Amino acid sequence: MATQYRNSRTRQRETEHEYRRSEYVYGNTVIDVKKALDEAPNEEAREKIRRRQKKAVHFNPGYVIFLTAVVGVLGFVLAGYIRLQADITESTRKVAELESTYLSMKLDNEQEYERIVNSVDLEEVKRVAIEELGMHYATEGQIITYTDTMSDYVRQYSDIIE
Repeated sequence: MATQYRNSRTRQRETEHEYRRSEYVYGNTVIDVKKALDEAPNEEAREKIRRRQKKAVHFNPGYVIFLTAVVGVLGFVLAGYIRLQADITESTRKVAELESTYLSMKLDNEQEYERIVNSVDLEEVKRVAIEELGMHYATEGQIITYTDTMSDYVRQYSDIIE
């Protein structure tokens, strides 16, 4: 009797399993509603199939409009994000270009300064100043020392006379 009970329970489970599997459609096939209604084992299953069909066919216009608006807003936000990313990339490229230009100009400026400094002969300047212009070094009495603790430079408004 135990084996007969077990066999009937096993058959019942297999039947329930087959019924449950028949409710679901795997893959991308579409259910033939008439065929599903004909194969349904009882009225409750038929009613479930009818409710599912009604739900699947019925689209709420408000929901469709809402989803369209959400997709539009999302598209707008993504377009803005992409535009910002492009602006950042362009700014980064421009900064790198300006830094390169700055370094090049700085190097050119330093080279030109060195060329100018090296082109001046200080001994010749000293010779011209002393011999041709009559300049001479200051003597001890001509040097006046002035200290100002208020600022780092001195303005002279008139000649200093002793």
